[in-house]
Amino acid sequence: MPWLLSTAKLVPAVAGSRSLPGCISCSQRRYSLQPIPERRIPNRYLGQPSPLTHPHLLRPGEVTPGLSQVEYALRRHKLMSLIHKETQGQSGTDQTVVLLSNPTYYMSNDIPYTFHQDNNFLYLCGFQEPDSILVLQSLPGKQLPAHKAILFVPRRDPSRELWDGPRSGTDGAIALTGVDEAYMLEEFQHLVPKLKAETHTLWYDWMRPANAQLHADYMQRLTEAKARSKNKIRAVQWLVHRLRLVKSPAELERMQIAGKVTSQAFIETMFSSKAPVEESFLYAKFEFECRARGADILAYPPVVAGGNRSNTLHYVKNNQLIKDGEMVLLDGGCESSCYVSDITRTWPVNGRLLENTALITLAITLGWMSMTLQTCPAPSLCSLAW
Repeated sequence: MPWLLSTAKLVPAVAGSRSLPGCISCSQRRYSLQPIPERRIPNRYLGQPSPLTHPHLLRPGEVTPGLSQVEYALRRHKLMSLIHKETQGQSGTDQTVVLLSNPTYYMSNDIPYTFHQDNNFLYLCGFQEPDSILVLQSLPGKQLPAHKAILFVPRRDPSRELWDGPRSGTDGAIALTGVDEAYMLEEFQHLVPKLKAETHTLWYDWMRPANAQLHADYMQRLTEAKARSKNKIRAVQWLVHRLRLVKSPAELERMQIAGKVTSQAFIETMFSSKAPVEESFLYAKFEFECRARGADILAYPPVVAGGNRSNTLHYVKNNQLIKDGEMVLLDGGCESSCYVSDITRTWPVNGRLLENTALITLAITLGWMSMTLQTCPAPSLCSLAW
């Protein structure tokens, strides 16, 4: 039986009331969350985990682990609120936001790299498939931030799915992400003529498009036409980045999980560093411990450097032998449910600090504590970390 999800919709709050009956108050005072009809997740695998196929990762109503459809809907409304502030005084213009997903990159022929979604696209809808387009459109006759969210996704192709795995399709995209509508990717071309109109303001990052092929196929001529228009294209990335600076409680929880996974992986890697040891072994040990604790991938190529090689800031060859008596530096982090960590630690590879090394370490620690006391707004709290 298809999986049932109860989603929520953002509506303007009624003046003089704290929230609508049956609604959940949200952190943005001008809106409340009102339940809308249940959506059915197709009884099959989608292009990413769903509560139906991966109940050990997602709870009902979540798009990505720990982040619900409501969370993503609130982000979209906050973005449209910022656009409303930026366009005050412009009467009679419609507003449309267009964001492209990343493509699949290949290391050779048909061997793909691990897919990683464009961060801004992912932040606003949670959809983790390549070659897709997210559109946020203002509604005729209604004031922003009222809008419609639309996904344009690749057509399902059984022959390709044998090679690349399942795709969500339009029905899966709507049910999983909670957007208002979804269409096949090629149908985006029918929207382009409307976006060319003088009365339409387009928010799109055309200088550095996330997907060069989608830009060439659908956006290139549109951007050229808008360049000749009085109503120019406006960049949207900086507005999304403003939203991403402030983390929600759910995001903080995901970040804490990523940090905890990484710190535990560091401890296990330290226990495995008995001289002599190869940097590549510690690299592999660190990655294994992260993945074994639920991390999706490493956040970036780690630096595992012994001795003087640790003075190279982005040393990522990690192919030397760390000798007895040397220090090893590990700069690494993991990505867990789209949130990353970044930790750097240095320790003696044999577990024992030499006398001169111990004195240097003590001097650095005392200096750090002194600077912390001078800059910390609450020294009594900072001292607890020691």
